[in-house]
Amino acid sequence: MIFARPPVLSLPPVPVTLAVAAAMLWWAVPLAVESIGPVAGLAALAMAVHHLLTRLDAPQPDRAAALLLLLPSILLNAGLPGPSDALWAVPCLIALAALVERRHAAMLGWFGLALGLSAQALLIAPFFLALLINRRVPFRLWPIAPTAAAATMLALWAAGRPGFDLQMAGYPALSSDAPNIWAILQALPLGLPLIGLALAAAIGATAAYTARFSAQILDKRALLSAALLAPLVMAGLLPGMSERCFLLADILALAVALSYRDKTSWTTAILVQAGSTLAVLGTLSGVAGLAMLGGVATIVATLRVARSLLNRAANDNPLMVRTV
Repeated sequence: MIFARPPVLSLPPVPVTLAVAAAMLWWAVPLAVESIGPVAGLAALAMAVHHLLTRLDAPQPDRAAALLLLLPSILLNAGLPGPSDALWAVPCLIALAALVERRHAAMLGWFGLALGLSAQALLIAPFFLALLINRRVPFRLWPIAPTAAAATMLALWAAGRPGFDLQMAGYPALSSDAPNIWAILQALPLGLPLIGLALAAAIGATAAYTARFSAQILDKRALLSAALLAPLVMAGLLPGMSERCFLLADILALAVALSYRDKTSWTTAILVQAGSTLAVLGTLSGVAGLAMLGGVATIVATLRVARSLLNRAANDNPLMVRTV
């Protein structure tokens, strides 16, 4: 077989490698940024989703990848100024696919690449941390992620390009058109400093999430739902989020719906998509009320995903923390 993987290096599939290379054209070829970057990013996202759904044994992954390109929030996001968010979202999806295959070293490498490209990859970090603990991945492998992140940032710095984009933490407002609870609360005349409350809520929710899924046994379907819950909770509670921070949630919500193919999953995917689309339209139009409406949709979607995972655990054997 021409493209068979070598037994030692365990390289990613050739289409996935090409997808990542296409997504990185925006900085490798500066003259082609405006014309090629968005198109390459969309193509890379579609191929990464196809790769992930294939590993999840989802039906018709080709149609799923095509459907991704029709999502309003994805198309609108590609038109926003700044670097393409596909640059960090694609490695996150490939890392998730590696996790499904229990290739933890590859997972850490791909996630480190995503983290080196943008701080927004931290939005799914609690999920990967919980699964490292859950599966008792040896600690000797854990440094792969920070090493890959540091190498990526160094390479970007050497190329004269900024790495580890901190745009999600650079806003003075609680929410910068992000469809979350803070977009609603900051519009109310409360007169209270809410930054501390937002940070405390995000830290508490992250700790609870990590503790929960470091002990709960997840099958392939629940694994994807748990991955979706992480960016929904993190982007929903952290202060300073923007409308771009829900991109990964949009993609994962669609992947869950295409894997489950039930009414509940499709309703959740529509809610997440509506929230992101309204937020992006609010940014483009300058109408802040659209982000508030989107916040209602994403809050409802987050509660639905959390409830489905909690009900799944309640219907299984009693949840018990593993002992060494």
